[in-house]
Amino acid sequence: MVRKVVVTVISTVQIASEEKAALPFDRLEPVHLATAGTIGLYYFDYGTDARMNPNDPGDFYVVQIPLSGTARITSGAEEFDSTMSVASILQPGRPATMQWHEGQTQLIIRLARQSLEEHLQEILGSPLVEPLRFEPQMELGRPAIRGWREAVELLEHEVTNHASITADSAAMQEFDLIVLSQFLSAQPNNYSARLRGLAQSLT
Repeated sequence: MVRKVVVTVISTVQIASEEKAALPFDRLEPVHLATAGTIGLYYFDYGTDARMNPNDPGDFYVVQIPLSGTARITSGAEEFDSTMSVASILQPGRPATMQWHEGQTQLIIRLARQSLEEHLQEILGSPLVEPLRFEPQMELGRPAIRGWREAVELLEHEVTNHASITADSAAMQEFDLIVLSQFLSAQPNNYSARLRGLAQSLT
């Protein structure tokens, strides 16, 4: 299957306090830029404390990686601190509230739900029996997560520097699939056991 790959990178944006309360994570409209495709990368700088009840991300999984500062995240029944060591994941159908603290800067990675689910089905070789759900906490120090983040950072570097790879649709598709595959295998989810079993059967 040929998948159109579009990666959108938006430079650092400082959001005013009155905008934070209504920041729609499904569209990220306060930056006034349209986004589309499999992967979106954003930087946000929060100048003051802010409490948010974001919209359901709907068609996306949103990974929030603090580059400085901290936030308090409630996702379903779980509550935890998001720091430079612990990222958070917003996902469809799982309500979340967030309390950002002054001075926090975040890298936000938005992954298209359809692309993730289709790629997972291709790996498993069968339809999904239930919606894909990830653990809301991402331990950034884990080797597998570090590998995934390095792939994301390399992708960002290639796009922001207009590297020749961005003009090669086949190469970009491969890069896209690497990021999705590493995310599925690195971050615990309700299909992790099946993915591990499949990997073991191939060794």
